[in-house]
Amino acid sequence: MNHHTRWLLSALVLLGTALSSQTKVTPPAGWQHLDDGSIVGGPMLEPLPSGFRLTKKTASIDVALKLKDASTTAASLMIGQSHIGFCGRNGLPFLEGPLFGGRAKTIPNAAAPKPNQPLTVNVTRKDGGLTIILNGQLLQTYQDPGGDLGAVKLRPHRDVMTVTKFEVVGGTPPEPIVGSHVNVWTSGEADIDTYRIPALVVAKNGDLLAFAEARHKSSSDTGDIDLVMKRSTDGGRTWSKQQVIWDDERNTCGNPCPVVTNDGDVLLLATHNLGTDHESRIIAQTSKGTRTVWVLRSTDHGKTWSKPREITAQTKQKSWTWYATGPGAGIQLQRGKHLGRLVIPCDHIEAKTRHYYSHVIFSDDNGATWQLGGRTPEHKVNECEVAELDDGRLLLNMRNYDRTKRTRQQATSLDGGVTWTQQRHVAELIEPICQASLRRLRNNALLFSNPASQQGRERMTLRASFDQGATWPWSALLHDGSSAYSCLQVLADGSVICLFEASGYREIRAHRIEASDLPR
Repeated sequence: MNHHTRWLLSALVLLGTALSSQTKVTPPAGWQHLDDGSIVGGPMLEPLPSGFRLTKKTASIDVALKLKDASTTAASLMIGQSHIGFCGRNGLPFLEGPLFGGRAKTIPNAAAPKPNQPLTVNVTRKDGGLTIILNGQLLQTYQDPGGDLGAVKLRPHRDVMTVTKFEVVGGTPPEPIVGSHVNVWTSGEADIDTYRIPALVVAKNGDLLAFAEARHKSSSDTGDIDLVMKRSTDGGRTWSKQQVIWDDERNTCGNPCPVVTNDGDVLLLATHNLGTDHESRIIAQTSKGTRTVWVLRSTDHGKTWSKPREITAQTKQKSWTWYATGPGAGIQLQRGKHLGRLVIPCDHIEAKTRHYYSHVIFSDDNGATWQLGGRTPEHKVNECEVAELDDGRLLLNMRNYDRTKRTRQQATSLDGGVTWTQQRHVAELIEPICQASLRRLRNNALLFSNPASQQGRERMTLRASFDQGATWPWSALLHDGSSAYSCLQVLADGSVICLFEASGYREIRAHRIEASDLPR
């Protein structure tokens, strides 16, 4: 019996006894079918999936395609976050990514592809090695690190790619996607180059308020960046036109971290720096200015906003350089001694040591004044989110820079965020070094979202814990492709919205998971 599974692109079906029936694979938006059975995708489209991941010790990939430009477009065959590239910066084939040592390097003696001429690729995984044949030329065999190498895809990048064959033998179909999504922001909208850093809250009137950075000229973290907002009145199914919340000419207004108070006000914590000051110079203390901390307030569910008010003196030590609020969302405590306290997750870098730490700031008077809470005992952590546990403790979940363990870190607080203890790695929460979201679903249940991969920023996954974050036994895949920052919120009907970056930062999506699809 043939236990191999494969996808023949010309028919766009999965074949093989591993599947009980033929299953259609839907190409991403923008890819078009041609009359001859091939499929074509243009510049910057989301990569074309094979429908498989390389998880088995023995497997093969066969590709036949043509490139319209074939010069310096970086079109490639992707295996996880690694690339077998067809035409790099010098026009020659290249290898890049974890499987091939990191940075792009030209393939020795490989000929440059020609425009509109057939190009073939064969990859064989066998006996602990990866053998690559490009246009009939046998390249060296590369070491196979073992395990799941990631999803197999074709990326046109800056070219037009026409694919006539895309076959994977020995691959494993990915798990099914739970829920559905709509795009909230797309690159190029309102003449904005890139939208990044999603944040989400549910207003007291039930509206969803989505926030993001509108990066005018490029995808860079520095430069002319505004804070913008969109609203959904139907549970995340449709979204309003964009509203600009904070625009300070060519300077950087960023890191949105909203919180809704018990009396219905919406507070938006954010940071600011000069558009000419890059992060590296702020850290090195050679910049003209530094990072400052601000708060904006809305008393009408986000329809109008106050002018930004600076709170740097209350929330940032003079010995800190870089500083970030969130990104994500803050919380208001609902029980215990510190009932009503607003808690905002933040991070900073120390000037002398240049160590990264997570910390919180808090307010006991609905945001009129702010205080600096505690930082984590250990460094090598930064962007974080916080949740209130059933017993009143706080749980802080943090982006981890300890490269010996590609997992999230957590810490707890017994005093409303004034101090933090029990910092540890969480083995189940794997990450590629990225922001993530933590939210309380109900009593005895927490939700967590992140790109759950150690290969790169891909596979947006929702997880649930039923023991106060000690273990995370339940999971659901929301998106198998490129994905990064996210923010979760729970709606009144029990459904969940995950606002996340997708398609190589070209989209911010709102993914809705119905209550019936969540653990009970």
